[in-house]
Amino acid sequence: MQNGISIYAGLDYDAEENLALIDEAAALGFKRLFTSAQIPETADAETFQEDFADILMTAKFNGMEIILDVNAENFSTYNGIDGLTLRLDDGFDAQQVAEISKTRKIQINASTVTEEFLTALVNGVANFQNISALHNFYPHPNTGLDTYFFADQNRILHDFGIAVGAFVPSKDGKKRLPLCEGLPTLEDCRNFSTDLSARFLAALGTDFIIIGDGQPTKDELNAVAAVVNDEVIMHAQLLSNDLTTAEILSNTFTRRADVSKSVIRAAEGRQFLREVGGVIPADNLPIERSFGDVTIDNEKFARYAGEIQIVQDVLPADERVNIAAHILDEENFLTGYIKPRQKFSFKFV
Repeated sequence: MQNGISIYAGLDYDAEENLALIDEAAALGFKRLFTSAQIPETADAETFQEDFADILMTAKFNGMEIILDVNAENFSTYNGIDGLTLRLDDGFDAQQVAEISKTRKIQINASTVTEEFLTALVNGVANFQNISALHNFYPHPNTGLDTYFFADQNRILHDFGIAVGAFVPSKDGKKRLPLCEGLPTLEDCRNFSTDLSARFLAALGTDFIIIGDGQPTKDELNAVAAVVNDEVIMHAQLLSNDLTTAEILSNTFTRRADVSKSVIRAAEGRQFLREVGGVIPADNLPIERSFGDVTIDNEKFARYAGEIQIVQDVLPADERVNIAAHILDEENFLTGYIKPRQKFSFKFV
């Protein structure tokens, strides 16, 4: 994923730390930098322009795509600057957006766009090769997007072939003025760790993720850099001491296309067991299975030995089934976003 960071000129972030963050993020593989030309809390115009120029130069040197948030009033000021992707906030009609897209890269507001607007872009012969979309972030608590609305907006944009990005907050870094309450797109993410927020957005099919706050920690940078597109990655506790089981569970799995009522079935578990060439011994004391348990069928299940399942119900103990791991309780909700044919994996903590 070509993820990004945010850097804000003229605020209370140290200018040298801003530039160091750009270098650090680029070294980790970040490809985008978001900044804004419409923040009322910025310092005087001269300081803003000086900081802004340094940010642009450093980001360009590191090969980053620079996304600048503009509105209809200041668009003309920044339209003449080469190398910027202009994120067009509200105030542009479809015909204007279509015309702008013919000469430069732009991003549209993923949080407010409608299917009718996108159809108008098609009718206006917009250059969709130059168009991507980025959701808003929401500084005010309780105003972030509803998850189902977010997913539906992404679906509409994907139907038109438009890549979609969204913001995650920094939980442990320096939060941005004026409220310092984090800058998430989803309200559900406001109190999540940056790591969990990013994995949640990836599970929802978000194409790229940007850390909204301007000074994330090193751990947060590393976590967002490691996120995999359209894969559900869940933190879990490994419960089995069997080395073959641990080796199998270290793989990435695919949910089967046929959806079972009580479990999420991996397509590859038995295949991985054949590749490893081992045997899954039965547990001595089988116990009841519950929501979030990760199970593996043992040698007593004959040809099903090696099958990996995530339990979505309360199921009776079965001597043919071992409970190999358990997804952390606070991350169990992620299993609800594993779609048929979607990749998923476990990170053991």
